[in-house]
Amino acid sequence: MAAVSMDLVKQLRDQTQVGMMDCKKALEEANGDLTLAVEILRKKGAAVAAKRAGNEATKGRIEAFISADNKTGALVEVGCETDFSANTTTMEAFANMTAEIVANNNPATVQDLMAIKNPASSLTLQESLDELIAKICEKIQINQFARFAITDNGLVNAYIHPGSTVGIMIELQTATPATDVEALKALAKDLCMQIAVTNPLCIAPSQLDPVVLEKERSIAREQLATSNKPAAIIEKIVEGKINKFYEEVCLLNQLFIKNDKLSVKAHVEEVAKKVGTSITVTQFKRCAIGR
Repeated sequence: MAAVSMDLVKQLRDQTQVGMMDCKKALEEANGDLTLAVEILRKKGAAVAAKRAGNEATKGRIEAFISADNKTGALVEVGCETDFSANTTTMEAFANMTAEIVANNNPATVQDLMAIKNPASSLTLQESLDELIAKICEKIQINQFARFAITDNGLVNAYIHPGSTVGIMIELQTATPATDVEALKALAKDLCMQIAVTNPLCIAPSQLDPVVLEKERSIAREQLATSNKPAAIIEKIVEGKINKFYEEVCLLNQLFIKNDKLSVKAHVEEVAKKVGTSITVTQFKRCAIGR
């Protein structure tokens, strides 16, 4: 086992961000070979991952990547064991790198994603993850990801709530090119913030599961069963409760959080007039750590 200089240890530390003692041990094992030492540290990360595979990764962070033209976006949830690790700069950098890789490569599964090479480092994402695990020494995994890409008129945007435990991505389509793209971007961000706060089930009532709706109607009827009201009046009350349910769980039916005098739908229509074209909310994705 060869002695190694502190300069070489520091070089490995700067390259991998792993602790000085682990870097020293890896270099001694590699007889001072820096490349081999990096590989040893990666293998250590894989070993840590295998050892901690049964642990829960209920903490973590969510990050997003949006292309410069706002036509492609990705949202990624990275899970880990502790809030401390989730809030490190290395975890943040890894999550951001992963989101960019998802946006640029459109992987079908997490397994496909892990095999993709990062052009900036020539490492696969799995190798980068092994390095991160070697440094942090706890279970880290990609819990989920989503990718939106729009080829027609419109854009994709995202919002990460402070703390990076909630993230939303949204896709808006327009009938023709918007005359004010910044206003359209602002609308997309506002809608993401709305979704972060209200957590809607869907965009519009037509997307709700009929079984869910019938359950809500049944609950409402049971509540009114002993009211002695005429059947026709009961049905009107039930439909009123259903409309209130729409306001709670359907994005477009909700009151806009920045102006509760307007529904989200009415706000979208106002912005549509400003940008000179109709706007359709086509899809959104909401990720929340631990939920």
